[in-house]
Amino acid sequence: MPPMSNQAFAAPRIAAAGSRASFQRYYQQAGPDYAAWSPNFNMHFGYYRRDMNPFNREAMLEQMNQEILRRLHLPQTGSPRILDMGCGLGATLRSIARSRPEADLHGITLVPWQFEHGRALNQASAARIALSLGDYEQTPLPSASFDAVYAIESSCYARGANKSAFLHEAYRLLRPGGRIVVADGFLGPGKLRGPQQRICRTLCDCWAIDTLGHIDAFASELERVGFRDVVVEQAQARVTPSVFHVPWVTLKFLLTDVAFGKRKMTRARWNNVLAPILLPFVGYPIGPMAYYIVSATRR
Repeated sequence: MPPMSNQAFAAPRIAAAGSRASFQRYYQQAGPDYAAWSPNFNMHFGYYRRDMNPFNREAMLEQMNQEILRRLHLPQTGSPRILDMGCGLGATLRSIARSRPEADLHGITLVPWQFEHGRALNQASAARIALSLGDYEQTPLPSASFDAVYAIESSCYARGANKSAFLHEAYRLLRPGGRIVVADGFLGPGKLRGPQQRICRTLCDCWAIDTLGHIDAFASELERVGFRDVVVEQAQARVTPSVFHVPWVTLKFLLTDVAFGKRKMTRARWNNVLAPILLPFVGYPIGPMAYYIVSATRR
């Protein structure tokens, strides 16, 4: 199959029009700010291993990329075809390209700013990556055309607690025996109690998330769709060292870029400040929200 060119897909449909507009507006405004978190635009939390320096944030972010790659179980020969479902600016794809330069890499995003700037970053790195603008719940990509798909902190934007449409599309796109890996925050066992329900709703609004996924419903839906060998890993302890970087990065950004810089405090930037403050009140062990890495194989 010839490589997919950089292109824009018509009629993205990630959720209701209002939710989609909020999502696009958030990343259009706050997206450039992620450079303060990661110069390479790794727009996710990191993965800590015991031999790592917990103060080296970029190394932990890169380690998360490698953990995803390892769980994809790619063959050691050939040119595996891989899709990032919700690729941001393509940082994870560029990381995979460094490890597996022979891979045929593709990404899809709903945000025009990410699409354009991601393509520029890919060209600067000389990585063989094709990005597309569109909805990962309904793509025009051919069925059974990928050996692996993954989503790092992007599945949360799919519809429903079980993310059914997202999983159905991933299953359709994978070849038999292909792998899916998802790393994201989910509501785990237990209930949001009292004020936690309002806090969780505010947190979702800050990050333009319509509905957080429920890990049990997500795992069950994987099996119902047709995936096998579903593995659910609670990775909260692994990401916590990188989470501890959030207050420092936020304070530094407010001082250098806003208070003494040229950027103004837009609604999206206020939300980026508020969300990390709220997260501990609903996160494990106080609340049921935790970070999981889920993997499975297509039948």
